[in-house]
Amino acid sequence: MNGEEIRVGDVALDVTQGSPVHVLEDTGQTAAEWSDANDYELCENYGNSRCGAEPEDRVYDVVYCSSGRSEPSKTYAMPESRLLRIETEAADDGRPVADRVAVGVLEQLFDAAYRSGSDRTLSILEALVQDAVGKDLTTEARELADVGHTIAADGEVDDAN
Repeated sequence: MNGEEIRVGDVALDVTQGSPVHVLEDTGQTAAEWSDANDYELCENYGNSRCGAEPEDRVYDVVYCSSGRSEPSKTYAMPESRLLRIETEAADDGRPVADRVAVGVLEQLFDAAYRSGSDRTLSILEALVQDAVGKDLTTEARELADVGHTIAADGEVDDAN
């Protein structure tokens, strides 16, 4: 693979064309698996073979995003060796887009669990989320929801006075 780990939401370059693409989906398949499922030899494609695509390469569905004048009309399956991830987060010393999106969604889920009023729901959700995305993202999302819940609770008390 070229560059860092590729994740859904990333912008990458198609290294054979030098064109930017947006990663829409991780197919969960290797090039060999994708080829078998789609009756098309992905590694033998001219562009993919020029990049040294291997049967073990992970495959991503992407759309080209090099022109604001035309809307993407289809997705393309590309092996990871054809993609060079652009580290857009380096501009603000931030984090990958996928992590930003995940924390936002998880914060909303924790907020909904708080509103349910059930400590059991919160505990179950936290355990499931941690299993799915790991401790760091879970802790961050839970802490953001905790702050939001505390502020909302303080606001309700202030409004009552």
